[in-house]
Amino acid sequence: MAEDKTRSDNKDTENISIKGVQKRLYERVKGLATDTGKTVGEITNDAFKVLLAAAGETKKVGEEFIQAVMDSKSTFVQDISSIDITGPDLAKNNKKVIFKNIQNLVFKDITEADFEAYVESIINVKNLEIPRGISKFKVLERAKYVDNINFH
Repeated sequence: MAEDKTRSDNKDTENISIKGVQKRLYERVKGLATDTGKTVGEITNDAFKVLLAAAGETKKVGEEFIQAVMDSKSTFVQDISSIDITGPDLAKNNKKVIFKNIQNLVFKDITEADFEAYVESIINVKNLEIPRGISKFKVLERAKYVDNINFH
């Protein structure tokens, strides 16, 4: 009787039949209900809440992952005759940059830290000018098919 009173006090509950529940799973839920002193309905409600919370979080994590991938994509600067790039230019972009197919690429007012943080690669550049403060090896690590490198 106490169980019936509890059910009638809660207006959000009603008897619901769920098709396709595996007997083995139902028996396990029933056993858990007995062990915890709860009803099968209470255990099922708790399970549904956990499932829905997990589903919501899974979607959120998935969306955050996709956004992170999109945010981390490199910027391409390519097919340009001549361009001057400064450290502040790179910092404002706030992404790695791939410089490709450029006749004259000049880096000005750039620190080695900014170069390392923002320049992903330099590919197929005829003339490349780099400030002396930047390590030659940092430049060479990123340079491919560069005809001339001038440290000024």
